[in-house]
Amino acid sequence: MEHPPSPLRVLLIDDEEAFSILLRRMLRNIPGKNYEIEWASSYDAGLLAMQQQRHDVYLLDHYLGAKTGLDLLREAHKIGLTTPIIMLTGAADPEVDAQAAELGAADYLLKEKLDTSVLERSIRYSVQQAATFHALQRSNERFRLLFERSLDAILISDDQGRFMEVNGAACKLLGASRDRLLKMKWSDLVFTEDGVRADEREDGLGELSICRANGERRFIEFSASKLAADLNLSILRDVTESRNLEREIQQVSEREQRRIGQDLHDGLGQALTGIAFMAKTLQNRLEARGREEASDAGTIASLINDALVQARRMSRGLCPTVLEDNDIETALEQLAENMQTFFNLKCEFKYDSAIRIADNAVAVHLYRIAQEATTNAIKHGKANEILISLKVSTSGVVLRIQDNGCGFPKNGPKNTGMGLRVIQHRARMIGGTASIKPRSGCGVVVTCTFRKNILIKKPARKTNGEETNKPISLKRNLLQKKLSFANASV
Repeated sequence: MEHPPSPLRVLLIDDEEAFSILLRRMLRNIPGKNYEIEWASSYDAGLLAMQQQRHDVYLLDHYLGAKTGLDLLREAHKIGLTTPIIMLTGAADPEVDAQAAELGAADYLLKEKLDTSVLERSIRYSVQQAATFHALQRSNERFRLLFERSLDAILISDDQGRFMEVNGAACKLLGASRDRLLKMKWSDLVFTEDGVRADEREDGLGELSICRANGERRFIEFSASKLAADLNLSILRDVTESRNLEREIQQVSEREQRRIGQDLHDGLGQALTGIAFMAKTLQNRLEARGREEASDAGTIASLINDALVQARRMSRGLCPTVLEDNDIETALEQLAENMQTFFNLKCEFKYDSAIRIADNAVAVHLYRIAQEATTNAIKHGKANEILISLKVSTSGVVLRIQDNGCGFPKNGPKNTGMGLRVIQHRARMIGGTASIKPRSGCGVVVTCTFRKNILIKKPARKTNGEETNKPISLKRNLLQKKLSFANASV
């Protein structure tokens, strides 16, 4: 058995009793509707009833003695009344109509044209619109609560980059008041990798370098998305302290690797050199006495020398001596040569001779990125051809490592391995970006792009009294280094 609908409580505020009787009759004749009607015969009685806020809709006559329905609308606004109010009048007046709409009236009806259909539709539309408004208001209040209590900075901007709304966390992060931020644009805060303020941002996830109001530079993780036409949402999180800690940990790691590499070279290397010398001396003595054990001693000396070569190669991998002078070109050339020697594959290195890294940390990170990418290409991609290149482009300096291996698994996740995350982390530490993508045909391409302002101009060399910018041959450098190692060996 269906229950009858709850009655809609209607309050009529009108000083004419005859009209109140007519209105009651009209509402009772509406089929399928259940109205509970009350009548207030004066302005004061109507205001008292409205203050109690017991009704679902108000029907308000414009003329109420010394005061008008517009005055009552103003009072309703003061007490925060959100229940729909329909204005009734005996004569059309566009000015009154406009004022009523401005004061929040849900509708404006002429008494002389009022009938059951018009009245029912006006009440129904007003109540439904009020319900929609209240739902939106509750949603907005929940959004505002989440917006303001978020620990992450939230900024809403238009397509021109102007801030439309910011939360308290954004004000704290950026070191500026809400009023000040709402007068600013993204270009007032964001730096590109070259240190120039930028106007454009890409949707998605990434990192930014921003300038606070006091000039302090901070590193920010951001998530950006399109809310609606000409409306963009950005969520920011300050990761400056995390990046500083990561940098310190990375420096500790590099120092430890350098120490181990030096220990291999100076400690183990010298010990193996001494043992090899003794084995060679023993071989010579045994040969002088005609003993057949001399060949065994020679074999031992040869094996020790092989171990010495391996130890020195490991030492150079952990601590490339050329990186002490930021010589990234020679370091990468050595890396390519070691890959060919160790794994019996083709590994080439191409470079732009104009590149000279000013910052040792950048040179080390680039070397480690190339080292990690080549190792992954061999270990996971089963590649037998690798190309390492370091060149200057319009977007910055680009380190690229590409291989002909099997690439990513077809159904497996991409860019989730530890090695790939390390590559992206190292690129981020030098203010660059890294991408790992499938290569056309087969294999993988690892690309690291970073800003040009870390480069310094190579010094010119003098030849026969004249200066030239031609680079010294890397092959000759490598040959000289090999000779120095050979002189130290047995």
